[in-house]
Amino acid sequence: MQNTWIETSNVAQFQGASWDNWIGTKACGSVEVAREYAELNTEVSFFFYCRQGMVLTNGRSFSPGDAAFFSGQPWYGSAPQCDSYQKVVFNTPAFINDFPVDSAQDNATSLQWNTNISGFTAQAILGDPWNLLYANNQTSYFDTNFTTIPSTATATLIHWTAFPNRLGQYLGKGAYPANPYNYSAQQLFAIADQYGTTEVPIPAFQNIPTQLCPQATWNSELHMYGPYGPRGWQDEYCEWSVVRDPQSDKITRIDMTCENPEYWNTLWMIDPQKVADVYSSTLSFGAPASSQVVVPVSDLYLRDPATQAIVIDPSTGRPAYNPLNKWNSGPIAVRGSSSNYGGAMHLTSTPNTLQTEMALAGGATIQRVCGNSVPQTLICCAQYGQAYRNSDPHIGQSVNQVIGGQATGAPCKAALANPTGLYIQVPDLSGFTLPADPKLPANASAQDCWQIVRGSAALTDPVTGMLFGATTASPQNGGNFVLHAVFQLPASWVAAGVSFTIGDITDASGEPIQWGGQLTQQMSIGLWARPVTVSAAPASEACVLPPPAGVTPPATPVPPDYAQPLQLFHAAIWNASFNTPVSNPMNTPIPLVSNSTLIAPIARLGQSNIPMVLTCSAQLGPQGQLPVADFGPDVTVLVSNFNDNINYAVPGNSYPSQCASVNLQVSIGANAELGLRGLTLTNYGDPVQAAMPALLNIIPA
Repeated sequence: MQNTWIETSNVAQFQGASWDNWIGTKACGSVEVAREYAELNTEVSFFFYCRQGMVLTNGRSFSPGDAAFFSGQPWYGSAPQCDSYQKVVFNTPAFINDFPVDSAQDNATSLQWNTNISGFTAQAILGDPWNLLYANNQTSYFDTNFTTIPSTATATLIHWTAFPNRLGQYLGKGAYPANPYNYSAQQLFAIADQYGTTEVPIPAFQNIPTQLCPQATWNSELHMYGPYGPRGWQDEYCEWSVVRDPQSDKITRIDMTCENPEYWNTLWMIDPQKVADVYSSTLSFGAPASSQVVVPVSDLYLRDPATQAIVIDPSTGRPAYNPLNKWNSGPIAVRGSSSNYGGAMHLTSTPNTLQTEMALAGGATIQRVCGNSVPQTLICCAQYGQAYRNSDPHIGQSVNQVIGGQATGAPCKAALANPTGLYIQVPDLSGFTLPADPKLPANASAQDCWQIVRGSAALTDPVTGMLFGATTASPQNGGNFVLHAVFQLPASWVAAGVSFTIGDITDASGEPIQWGGQLTQQMSIGLWARPVTVSAAPASEACVLPPPAGVTPPATPVPPDYAQPLQLFHAAIWNASFNTPVSNPMNTPIPLVSNSTLIAPIARLGQSNIPMVLTCSAQLGPQGQLPVADFGPDVTVLVSNFNDNINYAVPGNSYPSQCASVNLQVSIGANAELGLRGLTLTNYGDPVQAAMPALLNIIPA
């Protein structure tokens, strides 16, 4: 596998650093030889190459042509004799570059993204050893940082329908088990778009079963349909917004996105103005002048809900990002008005996160005693994801069958393929029909209206050297890497005077397109898995304990009950996000913090008394003793203010749940090891358990 190496000129490892992560020095003679050596050693994450001799005050010296190799994170110091090279294993989604290639900002984005996905990978492999049995040490999900991938390891596309299956399961006709509501297909479209007509008003969201195993149970406890949020029900890793003509109410444009929120938060960490610019260009793509928008960066700021003051993110020292800003909230977009708003820039339904997708894939790698022939049985046994989605049960079973060898003919380990992401697949719209219009170009079709805005129809796999999904025997393109698409009339048609709009096109059943769901039900979302053959499948494990609601737990063994770290925030981000309510058509309370991500907050060497908030599953001791938090060497933590009345959806969860929080004062030593840190949290009197990986990111001062 060929990695990306980001060059930083005239720097080397800082001579005042500890150098504990130094692997060794080798006379290479050229950067190319040094890079080849680093490619063969998975422990190497960066190296510097000396063009001239260099002597450091710490006693180390280097000759021309020497390369020094390191693990971990670099701590660069000025060195005009040398250049440094840092490895990027995980590239940005669809290999996208939102900054000029090889610019400082492009490199910073790549490195931050690589850090994020490395952390998510560690979390996916660990699983949950704190509160569950048989749901941890998921080592059949491999870490690409430390795995040699053979050039024959073809990536496999796993895909599913983009329109939410749970709408039909819990509200529609013909579901099994049957629901009491029996909404028609048109009513499901109306509720998905939050747009009604005289004939089909928007129906209400309803109460649905809490108990889903072995099947949804309607004669037991019910709760309000979720996920909550302004697009929460669009929960198949595809969300859309619809623009309608203000006079006719006909659809003029549908924006569809599968972009994960983690990437947009990463981009914001590098340059908020770039985020605003990409919002503007994406939401204006191909639109007539009257529908173009310019998104001010101030529209995207997180603000204190009481004072409306801009919240500063201590990770960057700049304004924090509000993922549910006016341009990325809900399924309705208004254009051509003095008060334009709306769009679908990235996913917002709380389970629609990339970190969750990776965690699901990690959990699905464990072989189960129940087998994997029935997706519903397997998801109830393994307890990953949400039952009755098109996505989670299908993804879980597909990954499980790759590991067991049923899908590949040989047992495998697997991970999401680089570039890690979720991707829209180009639909076949040959059943859609355009109205007759003499100004249409020859051979025009509805397919021409489906346009890729971000991402690619095809990419070359850096492992195989062929198109993703292709093999020597079958070299054609195997799938797509589309991040954002629109359905609208091509600008050339509008310029030619074509008189109709999207709402005049008919779908495969001959109905005019009144709702975005008529299009998204024709679409698929996919992820790419990378199987690597192993000698034997892992032994099957029992179903996860405790079991889901409705399943009687066995008397033994007893699941663990230890403190579990959930999510870490800078206090300013937590306070603003937790206290900002999110409106939703379910009228159910949920705070904005449910739309946060598990990107590790940043702390710098030498910083003292950083106020942070940790959400957790924990409890006080018998005399009110606080749990103990530990980030490892050279980091001190003071714990205070235990609060066991915290309710939000931890990113990736479909529903809010009750947890606790503690306030932390974190101090970083001047020589602390750089990079991601895990956190152990220990209730009074309990033994120390595994650390939650990648909760804090330590960088140079």
